[in-house]
Amino acid sequence: MVRWQLILTIAILWFSSNWLQSHYGEEDSILWIVMNQFLVLARWTIIGLFALSLFTALLSWLFFLYQVKNNAVKVRIQLGDGHQAVAGWVPLSVVMSGPIIRPPLGTIRTQLVFAGKKLSDIITLDANVSKRGEWRRMGVKGTGTVLLHDRGIYDVEKVYVRFCDMFSLVALPFTLPVTQQVYTLPKEQEKTSLKAQPNTTEHQTHRVEIPRRVEGEFINYKEFETGDNIRRIVWKIYAKSGELVVRIPETRDPYASHLYFYASYYSGMDAGIFDTELLNVYKDKLRNLYEAIQKNGYDVRMPQDQEVPKLPGMSDKHIELFQITAANWQAQNPPVAFVQASKAAFVCLSALVPVAEIELLLKNLSPSIPVVVVKLSDAIPSPFRIKLSNLFFRPEKKPVDKLRNPWLVSTLRNRLQKNENEILKLLNQRGSGWIVKAIEVI
Repeated sequence: MVRWQLILTIAILWFSSNWLQSHYGEEDSILWIVMNQFLVLARWTIIGLFALSLFTALLSWLFFLYQVKNNAVKVRIQLGDGHQAVAGWVPLSVVMSGPIIRPPLGTIRTQLVFAGKKLSDIITLDANVSKRGEWRRMGVKGTGTVLLHDRGIYDVEKVYVRFCDMFSLVALPFTLPVTQQVYTLPKEQEKTSLKAQPNTTEHQTHRVEIPRRVEGEFINYKEFETGDNIRRIVWKIYAKSGELVVRIPETRDPYASHLYFYASYYSGMDAGIFDTELLNVYKDKLRNLYEAIQKNGYDVRMPQDQEVPKLPGMSDKHIELFQITAANWQAQNPPVAFVQASKAAFVCLSALVPVAEIELLLKNLSPSIPVVVVKLSDAIPSPFRIKLSNLFFRPEKKPVDKLRNPWLVSTLRNRLQKNENEILKLLNQRGSGWIVKAIEVI
């Protein structure tokens, strides 16, 4: 594959030679004779270096193809910990084992090809792989990072390998098949404190393996009755009041041990090009709420309003964060049909749910059950919103940047603002519900 740098280099050399000859090209000029000899020397030096670099890269590439044909080359990649990573810049390592010769005057570069033809950043295989105590090289490897911005499942389909010359003018390609899946978790946000209790109708119906503590010693007392253990009499209270009271022994309730967190991905509005970014923001907030609810000391269960794919080797326990990651917007299962009022202890919705749907849901829910709606009209920052540091330093480019201008004039943003105002009025009337701001994406 001939790269654009080669064409540009040839064009510059050709135009430079013609320009110099047209201005200084006099046969009897000593300056032109010296300059012409210098140009000839420079031309052949560049051609020689380029030819040598290209020749060594070509030999390394042909040897690589021969080894691949004999199944002597293996490629191994690792994204994050091999299974998951937090969305953003994810560590990546690429290892190619086998008798691989790195071009003496060049490099071996690789790119991952994801499902959907998306390419990763270039990783240069600039390190050797060898066994301890052996001088012989077992392969080559390279490390770097790749931007996995969206919260979801990424499928790696192949590795694109290129043998480049020292000037990066020519890249000799080959594609190695590889299969790996990795899912990117929503980003952690500032810790939130929330209070949640299991729905009372759920008590005494589902027994669990580890009972939960519900009462403790030295807190609750009762009057002494026939049959009570005299060792539990609180003599200090008897000495003061003359009443015999006993400590209530610590009990463990094997039923009130978990709560249901209903998170709906229902969308009643067409988000268009903003669909994925709004989902990213919503998932970040869901993780934040889920981890805050966990602090209440109960096992949190998250029913799903859709089928989510399962990765090979993943167990069925403690996969709530994966379920958040793998879910998508859906329009078939509205909240009123998804949320079971008899079980729900906490409900979360997005502002993409029309206020009429939320009103139907609230009619079925007990007023004591908290309902949170994630505001999305501020999910994508304004293009006019900048930090003071941006005046002195160029900010890092992010995928959301290209959405800032369209979002500012989007009809969806206006519809969301109107819907959020109506939702806020509805939740204020209810009391145990609120609307929260989207997570900042600056």
